[in-house]
Amino acid sequence: MKNLCITIILCGLGYISCSAQRIGLQGGLNFTNVTSDTDVDLSSSNGLHIGLAADIPLVWPYEIGTGVFYTRRGYKSEEQGREGTVSIDYIDIPVNLRFRLQLADLIGAFVSVGPYFSYGVNSKVFDSNGVLTNGYSRDDIDLNRIDSGMNVGAGVDLTNVRVSAAYGLSFTDLGVEPGNRLKNRDLKISVGYFFQ
Repeated sequence: MKNLCITIILCGLGYISCSAQRIGLQGGLNFTNVTSDTDVDLSSSNGLHIGLAADIPLVWPYEIGTGVFYTRRGYKSEEQGREGTVSIDYIDIPVNLRFRLQLADLIGAFVSVGPYFSYGVNSKVFDSNGVLTNGYSRDDIDLNRIDSGMNVGAGVDLTNVRVSAAYGLSFTDLGVEPGNRLKNRDLKISVGYFFQ
């Protein structure tokens, strides 16, 4: 499974680099939390994201915004016996449809919406004793490696520099807590530099 995901990511990078009009580096802050089916004491935590971004033109004013990012999502637990920050690191591939506006010669803006697909590569979750551990290395923790959902965002391009924000809504249960469906929610604030 791990080799298949790496192969898919490498093929995706090859396709993006061949068809993209602009390629750049993008990164920033994540403000993350989860929704819960039960009343538990959870609060937001912070993370980072960084990766390769690409713009693939369609018919003006539409384009596809995609890329491959390393990102951290999670939450803080203040439940008795489970105090600490739960975090899961993912390889993210967003596929956003963008509507662009040209505000001036060197200034453009956009709004975007689309799905994202994520594969978990590292985690720090609670075990049955309330100790934080890597959930992917334990057979007794049924942590879901796959996450998917929808992004909604907006941004501004100033020649080669992009400033953007996006909100992600997960459709997938993390599998962290038996009997309680937890789903990621995150706000990303990003800055990027594009080479083409």
